[in-house]
Amino acid sequence: MLRFSLHAFFLVSALGFVLPSQALAQLSIPGKVMTYRTLDLDSGEELERSRSWQVLDAHRARELTAITYAIGTEVVGECTFANGFDRPATTFRSIMRSKTGELERSDFDTFDPSYYPFLAKPIAANAQPGACVSKRSLDLGTLVRGGQIETWIWSDGGSVGAIFRPEDNEKLAVPAGTFDSLRVRIDLDLSKVFPHVPELFLKLVKPHFTIWITCREPYYVLKMAGFGTPNSKLHTNTVTELASIGELTANDSKIPAELAQADSAGEQPRLHAINSGSFRQGDRAGHVTFASASTPAGEELAARVAFSNGLATESRTLIDRGASPATVYLDDRSLAANGALVRKHVIFFRKAAFPNDPKKDLPADLYGADMTLGAILPRLLPEGSDEASFHVMDFSGEVNQLTIHRDGMMTVALGGDDKSSIHAKLKPIVDTPILMRPLAYFFIPSFDAYFDADSGHRLLKFEGPLGPPGVPNATMLADERLSGSADGAALPGNQQDQDFSPR
Repeated sequence: MLRFSLHAFFLVSALGFVLPSQALAQLSIPGKVMTYRTLDLDSGEELERSRSWQVLDAHRARELTAITYAIGTEVVGECTFANGFDRPATTFRSIMRSKTGELERSDFDTFDPSYYPFLAKPIAANAQPGACVSKRSLDLGTLVRGGQIETWIWSDGGSVGAIFRPEDNEKLAVPAGTFDSLRVRIDLDLSKVFPHVPELFLKLVKPHFTIWITCREPYYVLKMAGFGTPNSKLHTNTVTELASIGELTANDSKIPAELAQADSAGEQPRLHAINSGSFRQGDRAGHVTFASASTPAGEELAARVAFSNGLATESRTLIDRGASPATVYLDDRSLAANGALVRKHVIFFRKAAFPNDPKKDLPADLYGADMTLGAILPRLLPEGSDEASFHVMDFSGEVNQLTIHRDGMMTVALGGDDKSSIHAKLKPIVDTPILMRPLAYFFIPSFDAYFDADSGHRLLKFEGPLGPPGVPNATMLADERLSGSADGAALPGNQQDQDFSPR
């Protein structure tokens, strides 16, 4: 049985939400191609090699990064700085392909907090998006002169503070040469991610990292340590160091054509509604529709939340009952009030999507940890016993196990009628040390689900925190009658989506 520790759960919540798996500070300098390598310090194995460079042209200021992993997987990413490199990034696109050319994941973000409905706290205007931290905004020159700098980094999970403190000057040897360097300690402030956790505990578990930067202009990073490899149990002690500084070529100015796939649209099967209801979390309100469609590749399930401010989020997953894991892929996206696609994340549930952890455990009963669970949960309700379990995974790649426990019968008020329902509680399986159990209350979530007692067990009500610790509980309450026609209605606002079927 897969279990995870309380301490690991805490740090994954903090870093996995806020620092995406491919997030790095802007590492390039004008006119040069900076090549970095990442090593496993325990084995000496080179895990990946990345090239970063800046482009300033009609497509605005951009930083491109190309990463090649040891097993042959390649990732191409682009951070766009529409307001110049001195200001926070505005968009991010990234594509990961395996050695055989198959798409493993795709990411597109528009960095406007209004497109992130589950943020726990308001985002400061000068905060940096986690996927594209601008080096210029960090003012490395202040560190060299002995000063301290602070910045806030945000993502779906809210904001993490980063405090940079200069330590000692060192003569540092890396593959690119020997440099006069400044060692800098980075401490993280997790108070906004875990607002209800006692301050003393946050100080005791405060993560910190170390970087080395050049002592002379142009300032750039020479080495990074302590970051580890996200969601990999194989590589927990890693270092990234500058391998070479090269010249920018004409080809480096071109936008890789495949990046256009990250934010493009295409055909998708017509979906038919299977459940619908109201949705509320704090001051956010909307209407949720669950839908499905049968396809040659399996069953497509979708959940769409239309918020009162015009924003809509849509999650899609493909389920193949004959496969292991049962989930083929997860596709989450957000649409602005005018229908424009502003965010999209796709991940395939296979080992190739985790190039630094080729032995990653992907259980057969693995599903997406997102709103599509509202369509899957009725099938997971235990029938012959009081309790069952299953696994979930989100875009951070963290696999967690949940139990679903039948807790008797209750009535749920739908409109003017009381509906008999099966009450079930959902909880993650967490390995909690005795000394830390009093803190479990603050950041281990639990959920209440209510299912129709009739066959089919339609989800009538759901309550619990959707998002990182500190967010208010969300409540979904089913409509008394399913929205649309009696034989099923098309998913409201159905968009023409990219075909991500494996090829």
